[in-house]
Amino acid sequence: MANKNNRRKHTDAGGTDTTAERGVRRERARGHGARRDQGERDSRHRGGARRSGAHTGQSDKGQRRAPRETQYVPPCYVSPCEPYISQCETLPMPEPESCGFDGFDMDDLDMMQHAFHEDRRMRGPQQADADWVSEPLDAWLASLDDGSADLEADTMAAFAVGMNETLSIRDAIILSLVIDQRQCPKSMLMEFAAKPHSKHAKRRMSELLTAAFEDEGIVPDEERCRTGVDMLLTMAALSPVPYCIQPMAVAAYTLWWLGDPSAAALALQCLILDEDCSLAAMVFSAADRGISPAWCACRVADSAI
Repeated sequence: MANKNNRRKHTDAGGTDTTAERGVRRERARGHGARRDQGERDSRHRGGARRSGAHTGQSDKGQRRAPRETQYVPPCYVSPCEPYISQCETLPMPEPESCGFDGFDMDDLDMMQHAFHEDRRMRGPQQADADWVSEPLDAWLASLDDGSADLEADTMAAFAVGMNETLSIRDAIILSLVIDQRQCPKSMLMEFAAKPHSKHAKRRMSELLTAAFEDEGIVPDEERCRTGVDMLLTMAALSPVPYCIQPMAVAAYTLWWLGDPSAAALALQCLILDEDCSLAAMVFSAADRGISPAWCACRVADSAI
């Protein structure tokens, strides 16, 4: 697991929900029991492994970097929070080998991200983000329409890198799943991805998500959502930390939107890999508190009658 001083700090486009983060940290504290002992804190201070103990081979600044072994999200990863996880369905992760190759190399993804980062710096985020995501988004939407969770490797790598670099790409993927495609076509998704801070994009995204969350008559397309979850989990299985984090978090969010109890387990798995992932924290907190979209809450109420 990467050291905290090397890990990217993510915040949502609309700002981090600190209340949700505090809630999930309290839940994790109850699941873990007592805090780490002094020896573990000393080990972390010296640049040792984080709480999960996974190794990515990244070294502290100024030290020689040892050859690193690429780490992937393990299938059916079981978190230490057994009292909670035992109540949830665990979602099996695809084996990298089942996708036709062993997974993405960390150095290759790092090079892609460096190139993308430099392009954003030189040409500006709006143009660079639009060029980066346009073709992959075509393939993503075509797969959702066909119900076929089959993306090319370069498309999956582009999404994994893009979501790790800018959360606006992640948010566009979320909207493509939970909002009807007739109300949110590709042109609007491109605006969300490339111009997230424009007044029109912020207002429209808020309107769409608020209506979908509060109107019990707006029911998501479950087949479309589950096709997207399958593609996101494949991306995560093929990508090392930190590139697997956002695909996992979006999959957890989509499952929560569907009312699937495995959402909390997947969100918690994501938090074990990166405790600063605010989207996973909010999904876990909402699921743990019984908060769900209106259509889902209405269905639960009807089934209880």
